[in-house]
Amino acid sequence: MRYNAGVHRPTAVLPSFVLLGACALSVGALSACAPDYALNAKAPDVDPADITDCGFTPVLDDGGGSTGFWSYDCNPVFTTTGEAWAPQIDNSAFLVTEVLGHPFYQLWYTGVDATNPEGWKLGYAVSAEGTDWIPSDANPLMSSSPDSWDASSMDAMQVAWDPDTSQYVLIYQGLSYAQNNLDIGVLTSPDGLDWTALPQNPVYDLMQPAAGLDGWCWPLGLDLGPVAGFTGYLAGYDARANTCSAYELNASDLTSWTPSSQSVFVAGAAGAWDDMGQVAIAIAALDHTEYLFYVGFGDWQASGNYQMSQHQFLGMATKNAEGKWDRRRDAIPINNTENGDIGTVAARTVGSRIHLWVTDEWDGAPGVGYFIYDPLGTMEESTP
Repeated sequence: MRYNAGVHRPTAVLPSFVLLGACALSVGALSACAPDYALNAKAPDVDPADITDCGFTPVLDDGGGSTGFWSYDCNPVFTTTGEAWAPQIDNSAFLVTEVLGHPFYQLWYTGVDATNPEGWKLGYAVSAEGTDWIPSDANPLMSSSPDSWDASSMDAMQVAWDPDTSQYVLIYQGLSYAQNNLDIGVLTSPDGLDWTALPQNPVYDLMQPAAGLDGWCWPLGLDLGPVAGFTGYLAGYDARANTCSAYELNASDLTSWTPSSQSVFVAGAAGAWDDMGQVAIAIAALDHTEYLFYVGFGDWQASGNYQMSQHQFLGMATKNAEGKWDRRRDAIPINNTENGDIGTVAARTVGSRIHLWVTDEWDGAPGVGYFIYDPLGTMEESTP
């Protein structure tokens, strides 16, 4: 079973359904204030091992050296919520914000019923530390319609908070097998629970060639733009090389999306583990350095009239002074299977570390693993 694998046909590239892609929420409790107190502008930097049930173990490279990554000892942290409406989790997205200096983790996920695999419902869960998840009593938040443009799947979800309009924004890839379409849709919400679809949905047709490309593969990410609007990332399909590389998709507003003609992150060099491109991207900044975490893949697998990406591993790059990404040559050795079944990656900076949630196969079943990237060397091996 593939997680965030891609499916290619002559007119489009479709992702196979993402089983899981981590997301999180944590609420810090308020303590009583004494008459004499001081206000600190800097949020407290809490060691994750101090608040989680289990400790963390360093991830070593093939030579036994440090990679800077730490694996949570009680992985996976998310597999299923046990809700009757969501016996299988297909796709998820997460967001981390701060409330009174404490991280707040939120998770949105789609569930499908085995008797209706083309339909979907949207759910929401929260966590106090990014490891234990509590589903909302309001679930499911919304459901697919059999005749809609996104009847078959709500996939590749990306969520951002827009402070200018005080609302959550969710973009996703929707498709209908009956209508033979592949598009991007947008939802907005004031609280993360009550979602409204834009009247203009779908806002972008992924099946139409653009920017000199032969088509699009799948959405890769969503961020607030540096000046105004939003910056998304799409995997663009080059038929000559049969690759899916990352391109920017900029929006001055939520209804007008324009792709860039220049790739911001190309597929790996020929013969490399990621030479066919990327299926997921997450960007985080720490200590004046930007980090790009991505799921790269090295092969296509034929499936009838389609191609599905396979051999998927986690990679990383850092942005240099010229604004370009310097790729780490080797994959990060956190994969659980030799062939590589990693599907999605989500990353957020919390304090002096970057927290990651990575979809993979755990003992034959899909699940989300929790990891810490610690480039500043602040973590210590311990058990709480």
